[in-house]
Amino acid sequence: MKKQDSKALYNAKNERVKYKYRIHLSRIGQKDAKTVDDALKHIRDYELFTDFVEFEKYNGDIADAYIKDMSLRKLGMSYTSNNIRAVKEFLKWLERQHGYRSKLDYNQIDYLNLTRNQLNTAKAPKYKKSYSFENIITTIRAMPDTSDKERRDKAIISIQALCGLRIGELRTLKMESLINEGGQYFIYVSPRNMNVKFAKTRQANFMPLPDDIIANVIEWHAYLKTLGFKDNAPLFPVVDNRFTETNLLRQTLQKDEIKSDTTIRNVFKKAFECAGLKYLNPHSFRHTITRYAQFQSPAFLNAVRQSLGHSSIDTTLSSYGRLSDADARSIMSSADRV
Repeated sequence: MKKQDSKALYNAKNERVKYKYRIHLSRIGQKDAKTVDDALKHIRDYELFTDFVEFEKYNGDIADAYIKDMSLRKLGMSYTSNNIRAVKEFLKWLERQHGYRSKLDYNQIDYLNLTRNQLNTAKAPKYKKSYSFENIITTIRAMPDTSDKERRDKAIISIQALCGLRIGELRTLKMESLINEGGQYFIYVSPRNMNVKFAKTRQANFMPLPDDIIANVIEWHAYLKTLGFKDNAPLFPVVDNRFTETNLLRQTLQKDEIKSDTTIRNVFKKAFECAGLKYLNPHSFRHTITRYAQFQSPAFLNAVRQSLGHSSIDTTLSSYGRLSDADARSIMSSADRV
């Protein structure tokens, strides 16, 4: 069996089965479109390896050869683990379908496994770099704010420092998402009008940052209101750049939301590189917030967990709050002597 490069190759019988599996994942499995597409990409990788033979031909020998092939291709262990799991789940579903029950051996499907060491390697998290709040505040304060685009960009990074949204949430924020209750601001994250992971509603509360960082957001929101932006309008709209007849650049705010996550990333990239710092993606701010929170009270840490949208404190600490080696050394060296 040999992996093919051509995307034109396919097996009509397999395609019909995959179509049914797509419906199963969407309707019964309640998976979103991206998750479904990722699963089908993994299944196609398996098909490429087998030269598009029918799925019913699967057996333990193919499983062993496929895992070996993935190792020889030197794919990342995390990708390999996800790939094998996706193919395994598909074959287990297929084994229950009419016409395949007598052709697929359920026990041999379990041959699609990695060793314990390989699984531990796949699950091992990488250390996630993040800025300090000092770096972030200094960068925001250094950003220009004379044009509408500059003020918008400054507000984008300020709101991210304040509540650590996911990039899809940040991009699709609406005017009505910013709420003030009793003098305390927060973002009401709702799948009704935003791109929200797992469609989970929550309140993303503001971190206790300096007043000028908060003002960047509040004043931007108030300015958009004077321009006629309603509740359902984007908080961070598209800026239309056009040259006038006299060859002067004119920037106009449109009442349309930014369509590409890349546009948001470029705002961060430009700001931090201008400040002499290496670019880290907007998601890294969630690590900044968690690493700050774990030095505060347990109640504060739990409030941050809820604000970030984590169902478990384990997720907050293991995925986002891992201490740097320097912080760990500092904490241990400052403890009372035994």
